[in-house]
Amino acid sequence: MKKILIINPFGVGDVLFSTPLVRALKRAYPDSSIDYVCNKRAYGIIKDNPQISGIHIFEKDDYRKLWKESKLRCLKALYGLLKTLDRAGYDVAIDMSLGYQCSLLLAAFTHIRRRIGFNYRDRGKFLTDKIMLEGFNGKHVIEYYLDLGRPLGIDVSDKCIEVCVADEDRRWAERFLAEHGINKDDCVCGIIPGCGASWGRNAKYRRWLPSKFAEVADYAAERYDCKIAIFGDEREKLICDEVDAKMKARPVTACGKTSLGQFAALLDRCDLIVTNDGGPLHIAVGLKKRTISIFGPVDERIYGPYPQKADFVTVTSDEACRPCYRNFKHNACDTFKCLDRIKPADVTRHIDRFMEDIKNESHARIPGDI
Repeated sequence: MKKILIINPFGVGDVLFSTPLVRALKRAYPDSSIDYVCNKRAYGIIKDNPQISGIHIFEKDDYRKLWKESKLRCLKALYGLLKTLDRAGYDVAIDMSLGYQCSLLLAAFTHIRRRIGFNYRDRGKFLTDKIMLEGFNGKHVIEYYLDLGRPLGIDVSDKCIEVCVADEDRRWAERFLAEHGINKDDCVCGIIPGCGASWGRNAKYRRWLPSKFAEVADYAAERYDCKIAIFGDEREKLICDEVDAKMKARPVTACGKTSLGQFAALLDRCDLIVTNDGGPLHIAVGLKKRTISIFGPVDERIYGPYPQKADFVTVTSDEACRPCYRNFKHNACDTFKCLDRIKPADVTRHIDRFMEDIKNESHARIPGDI
């Protein structure tokens, strides 16, 4: 077991869910090198993980675009990636893709003799070690990913997500905050009104109303003198701007202004974070920040903060129809009632508790009348 390859083509949250497995593999095989195949966006959150030796980028959209332009060029590009993987001489590949295509290509074009993955909908015919899977139900995704290490006999007791922030990104974050009037002793509350990129056009079903985020942000600013920072990528700028416009306090808006590493560095400076579910939440959890996350159609027991700790609070409604995202499909409705029935007071009561903890720890400058 000198060379290990992990393949995960999904979003930031899914890649972070695999970091406990990466850590367990490195502990079991300390002299091995562990390489990773991921998409461009996820690259930014694992590039600084010291347990990962190398990263191969596989962006499905790029290959689809290339296929439309020239099928021959697309096939050559794909073949080039496969030959790169073959020359690396991996002893084992751990495939998290859920499809048969990846394991088929590895079997046909590489000499990776051991291929471990999920046998989802009988798609694991080209795997050598098959983990039966009907869907992510009944336990957290991290537990499912750790199951992929069991054929190798590794210890999977440590299940915490890991996020590593480069010193360069930390220095950038310090400069950015200082330029926007946030000092090292200020209490900072991060607001993330988007949810990451994984749901595409259906992301609206995971987003709490901007007006409610604004009300919560103003509560933290007015009652506890918190500085407010609003985060999101460039595709979420309109949402971030709407939160800004509805607030009484003046926040710092970093939406669309950061790389993923810089975003993580800014989150690491926050004392607490209020967010929808999604990749940004799991970056905050990996940084062990106090989080209040709002879950609508998604099951927080499967996709929420893990392992569960007092610093990771999930807020949900008691709608009988939720969670309606099951087995990788969302039964979309037009009412948004699972999110609409979550009130700002459901969030601010947790802010009160967190602020009391922060005050007791003397971690930030908090008014004495809480």
